[in-house]
Amino acid sequence: MKRILGLVASQRKTANGEILLKEAAAAAGDEYELELIRLAEWRFEPCRGCFTCLLPDKSCPIDDDLYPLADKIKAADGIILASPCYALGPASVTKLIGDRIIALNQLLEDFWGKPCVIIATAGNHGWEGYTLSALITTARNMGLGVKDACMFIGALPGEAVLAEGVRGRVRLLGSRLFDEARPPEEGECPSCWADIWKFPQPGIAICSLCGQVADLIAGRDGVIWIFGPRSDRQTKEGLVRHNQELKGKVKEYFSRREELTVVRKAYKGEDNWLKPRTK
Repeated sequence: MKRILGLVASQRKTANGEILLKEAAAAAGDEYELELIRLAEWRFEPCRGCFTCLLPDKSCPIDDDLYPLADKIKAADGIILASPCYALGPASVTKLIGDRIIALNQLLEDFWGKPCVIIATAGNHGWEGYTLSALITTARNMGLGVKDACMFIGALPGEAVLAEGVRGRVRLLGSRLFDEARPPEEGECPSCWADIWKFPQPGIAICSLCGQVADLIAGRDGVIWIFGPRSDRQTKEGLVRHNQELKGKVKEYFSRREELTVVRKAYKGEDNWLKPRTK
């Protein structure tokens, strides 16, 4: 039997994200077995920025659950990620995993194109923040093939699924896991589906997450967005190229290490670093 891996970012048990995830998995078909991981119960350490994972035949030296999670993702046929919105962004455990993207990108061949759908939940309309854009970007940066992503509203555990139209929408999301991806929605970047835009100068918009460029032209009924060539930042070629650029920076560091050591030494000393109470 094929496997769907459900990644639940909430610490609440049987809460909105988990319920919606199970609805989505059920819509994917009876021939799939659902395995669940509550991400907050697994241990993920912050990235150290050491670049060890970029060295030949090396992996991330942190002894935590990143690679066990990667093994589960590799073994699954499809991924459903569910996260609540906290303080206008996704649960912090998703950022801990996302920050380790350089290590995970060394597994790009194993992850590339693996089907994924994303469920986000927020307590109130208007307070969704950048949650969905961040989750989509994390999944795409890992090489997952995002088929659908949707924000659902519900603060109380269990209430989100009761709202009108929610069961139908989340089941549609689940049915897309092993089917065609949805098109980008209005306001979303056509390349990555993010909805966070920068406006560096009049008449120009740039997607903050993938770099997609659009020209803004005044039309009879409002502003017309004319998109340039699709961004390749989150394509396989784009991710591989970025990975090679970072490996190039590692080589550059070794060639400039003595010079940079002198610079850093000037900022070392008897600094007043405050220690946490728990250590």
